[in-house]
Amino acid sequence: MNIKTEIIDYGMNGEGVAKINGKICLLSGGLMGESVQAKIITDHSNYSVGKIAKILTASKSRVNPPCPYFTECGGCALQHMNYEEQLNFKQMLVAKTLKKVARIETEVACCVASAHQFNQRNKASFNFNANGAGFYAKNSKFVVNIENCLLVNSAINQIYALFKQTVNTKSGKIKNLVVRFINNTALIGVVATEKIDLSTFSTSLINNGVDFGLYLIINTRKDSVVLSGKTIHLAGKKIINIENFGIKYAVDLLAFHQTNEDIQNKIYSKVLSHISANSVVLNGFSGAGLLSAIIATKAKQVFGIEIEKSAHLSAEKLKNDNKITNLTNFLGDFNQKLTNLLPKCDTIILDPAKKGCGKKVMQQINGVKNLIYISCNPIALAKDLREIIEDYTIEEITPFDMFPNTSSVETFVKLTKK
Repeated sequence: MNIKTEIIDYGMNGEGVAKINGKICLLSGGLMGESVQAKIITDHSNYSVGKIAKILTASKSRVNPPCPYFTECGGCALQHMNYEEQLNFKQMLVAKTLKKVARIETEVACCVASAHQFNQRNKASFNFNANGAGFYAKNSKFVVNIENCLLVNSAINQIYALFKQTVNTKSGKIKNLVVRFINNTALIGVVATEKIDLSTFSTSLINNGVDFGLYLIINTRKDSVVLSGKTIHLAGKKIINIENFGIKYAVDLLAFHQTNEDIQNKIYSKVLSHISANSVVLNGFSGAGLLSAIIATKAKQVFGIEIEKSAHLSAEKLKNDNKITNLTNFLGDFNQKLTNLLPKCDTIILDPAKKGCGKKVMQQINGVKNLIYISCNPIALAKDLREIIEDYTIEEITPFDMFPNTSSVETFVKLTKK
């Protein structure tokens, strides 16, 4: 039975929120302010999940999704919103999460827009199985066949097309095609369960003028980890050389690198705006060291802490290649290294993984004068800030749209000790 209702809010993943039979009902594809007819699909004790049968009054923010795979593919969630509404949703998401999880009510700045809503991603991982080639469906391991993706650089779509033309993707041996494209150079990884012949694909890349490096990755794992196993360099380049903020560095296929460099650089500029020439900065979870090196161009002294050995070695190479003398990188657990370094620092920067820093870390850093927290998960951010908020004043909270058309948001927070 269809029920007439109003969309009054958004859920964490951009769903429309209505109230039906006295309970919250999540309606995928609904926009705030819309009047709809909906049908309940799954009824839980304190909420329900429904489906919109008909839009009675459409929001002015509603647009026709430009991607023909939007309703099936799990890559995007917000293409039915115009870009202004996407940014509004992400600003509201951060504010609501802080209030609900940590009881923090404070001004959240407008979400900083990406320079491009589409074709902004510099990396993609395409899936292959008996169903086809493309990306997984929403909440499923079923592969949706796609010809191209609107989120990625057009050169990545070209390489994906050449791969399908020259390689038997239905042999059961191919698991993934991973492509990173930066500075007109592609690093390509073919993930397979055994050795395969990629010479025709390589020749096709050359004939089409692609500047590339090609790898074969033998991955027999049964889980969802993609870039794992024996890695064989087959042809072309091994790295992509990049320069940002005067720092020269190299990125390979396996290393972490933000997929939206425009937003990455806007966040780094924001960080630099809070660093002075007299700052002594501790950069926690410092990864391959790019942000530490950039901060060192302005700060008096920088310390970076990273637990993963390969990332630490990359950070050391970056430091030495750029002849940086006021940066010291430490290999080890952040919590353990923090004790000796904390008294020397006036500023700590945290940029943790999705799970956040955790109670132990937040309690240990409590007391530093300046704290900058960069988060990719509003819930983890709120939980961490909850541990220290009584002792700190929030100077700024700014969301950044690192991943347009998705419900993900990157958040910059600056706090000072009361």
